[in-house]
Amino acid sequence: MKDQRLLLCCCALFAVSFAATLRLSSEWEAKLVIYPAGLDLGRAQGADEDEGAGDEEDSPVIRNKTETGTSQRIWKDGGTLRAQYHFINFNRDRLNVSFSMPNAYYRNYLTGYGYTDQEFAALKAWHEKAHKAAWKDAYLKGGKPAAERAIKKTAVEYDTKLRGLLFKRGLALRTGNVVECNMPGIVKRNVPELKPLALAFQAQASKSGYNSENTVGAVLSMVQTALRYKIPPMMEGARHTGGLLPPARSLLSGWGDCDTKTGVAAAILGNWSGMRLVGIAVPGHYLMAIRRIPAKGDMFVRHEGLEYVLIETAGPAWLEPGMVGRNTASLLKGSNHYTIEPFF
Repeated sequence: MKDQRLLLCCCALFAVSFAATLRLSSEWEAKLVIYPAGLDLGRAQGADEDEGAGDEEDSPVIRNKTETGTSQRIWKDGGTLRAQYHFINFNRDRLNVSFSMPNAYYRNYLTGYGYTDQEFAALKAWHEKAHKAAWKDAYLKGGKPAAERAIKKTAVEYDTKLRGLLFKRGLALRTGNVVECNMPGIVKRNVPELKPLALAFQAQASKSGYNSENTVGAVLSMVQTALRYKIPPMMEGARHTGGLLPPARSLLSGWGDCDTKTGVAAAILGNWSGMRLVGIAVPGHYLMAIRRIPAKGDMFVRHEGLEYVLIETAGPAWLEPGMVGRNTASLLKGSNHYTIEPFF
């Protein structure tokens, strides 16, 4: 009888302790939010506009759009998605480049970005089950101190799984349990995906006798002017996007916002060896910078003792490296107003 009473007391204590720790875990998860990236710059379009390649299964030609000096055509060619862009670079040359991706490969590519509430729920369910089992087993073997050590270990494992899921989906868990886009990770992952487009720019450069600065300018002018500026939604159906389109999707849709366009430009430029780029995050905006000695009048930042010339990718303004908009310039005043994220 005495043993039974002792067992009942242990069970009651376990239930109370587990409920308390589970409540704390739930409170932590409730703080998990998506940081709304992007800024309404220039001619921002509504997020509910027709997007393009990913949305119109039956139409062979998805979009033909022309503006002064630029045009874009996005269409389906059998089982392949294609995009063609015409634009004017900073040398005033008229250029065109194309990008394509097999539809089946593209669909699989998209699954690598964003997450659903169901995925988080499954991870949370695993955590609750593992938490309860760890507490029960450790408590019976070594009492409350052993149980507390066991659930701490489980919490670390849960955190590792959560961060791993987000990393695989182009996201990162930041201070304050905020989830936001992992720009360096997205850029590095997409360098090989955008290699065909980099080769197209290289062919243009060889044909026109461009140096490296001209080639960078060609990539930048295409991203600024031929890709429309439009802010992605934070949610698409049941999927959290982080407010960003992955680079291949942006190219096969014809649009993107400041961080989306930065991802496109950086992933193209990353195909050239020795390219050193950093991302620049300022409140409500994102741009990048390239390692080179600033010319007179160029705006730049210093990173690890070296100068990086600013590149404003958002458009639609036609801004060469070293030039940024007035709003961006004001946001960059003071090193405590921006964060530098090395790409390569």
